[in-house]
Amino acid sequence: MKTNPSLKQFAAWVIGLTDRYRFNPFVRTAVHITLLQVVLAAIMIFVFSWAIRSAQESTVSSITQHIAVALQSGTTTGDSLPATIEDVRERTYESVFFFIIALNALFGYFMARFALKPTRQSLRAQKQFIGNIAHEIRTPLAIIKTNTEVALFDPTLPPAVKQTFEDTLGELDRMSEIINNLLTFDTLARPRHMKFEPVDVRAIAETIVKRHQALARERGVTLAIDTGHPAPIEGNATALEQILTNLVKNAINYTPKDQNGSVRVLIEQDTDGRILVTVADTGIGIAQKDLFHVFEPFYRGDTSRTRGIGSGTSGLGLAIVNEIVRMHHGTITVRSALGRGTAVKIAFPPLPKTAAAHPSSDDEPGMHEVSLDFD
Repeated sequence: MKTNPSLKQFAAWVIGLTDRYRFNPFVRTAVHITLLQVVLAAIMIFVFSWAIRSAQESTVSSITQHIAVALQSGTTTGDSLPATIEDVRERTYESVFFFIIALNALFGYFMARFALKPTRQSLRAQKQFIGNIAHEIRTPLAIIKTNTEVALFDPTLPPAVKQTFEDTLGELDRMSEIINNLLTFDTLARPRHMKFEPVDVRAIAETIVKRHQALARERGVTLAIDTGHPAPIEGNATALEQILTNLVKNAINYTPKDQNGSVRVLIEQDTDGRILVTVADTGIGIAQKDLFHVFEPFYRGDTSRTRGIGSGTSGLGLAIVNEIVRMHHGTITVRSALGRGTAVKIAFPPLPKTAAAHPSSDDEPGMHEVSLDFD
């Protein structure tokens, strides 16, 4: 007995669709949304049918009552019958209108949930993958770094081999920073509770500046801090250290080596009580076309590939800073010009928190600015 080819083709098509529905979350979501729309259309048809039938029944009932009253009293219905019919129609229309609005809002919510579910699952899997990979890489990386450092203790190493090991250590440190930033960004991207308490930004800034003096001297860059009185805010000390570490290290790395460059950290308070943290450098600057992308993870402009500039950066520094500022309900502004340097200013709500004013505009020729306000 021969099998009909069309039947076999149809069966294969059905099996293919079934497999796509089972294993492809986007196809499954599309099917669910389509079914929801069909259900919504069916319910709306039912509602309209019910409304028309209800209006007809109410109208007929009103006409019957008015005729009965007219027959009993021997008078005409006058203007009361049309007014009653109009009132029945308006009440029916109002009920249908509000029911349809509520129905569409409810189905819109469920459609959005279905539509975003694959994206949520994909992002969750991506974050988990990044975290797992970063954790797995840390152990062998630490072993390689330790073995390289031990090898450098050998006094008989030829200069060329010693230089190779030192370059390897530098790259290992860079890889470690990338992994740490990946883990930090992954943690910040997940909704979680961050403990906030009164902290002094000035003390944190002084610690970070001292910690990076060696790096600044190595690159021939002057690193200075200008602080006044204590700068208390409601924040997380560890997260604030991450902000200043990323900003100061970026500023040093993107300032040309041994060209009398400078990096300045300024802590001040404005008239509205906000604490302002500014990290300014005299580095290579950021092109206008790149400025609006600096907060995107892994985005790096063309100037970052200049030899000797931007070494040791992961492309996540400002993305992490942006996330932490958002958690602190602050404002971050980046002003830059090619060949003149970059200034990153962060405004934190004061302690106690008061309404924050808009950041002042200090326009300079050739300077470009991008600002994000999370207040």
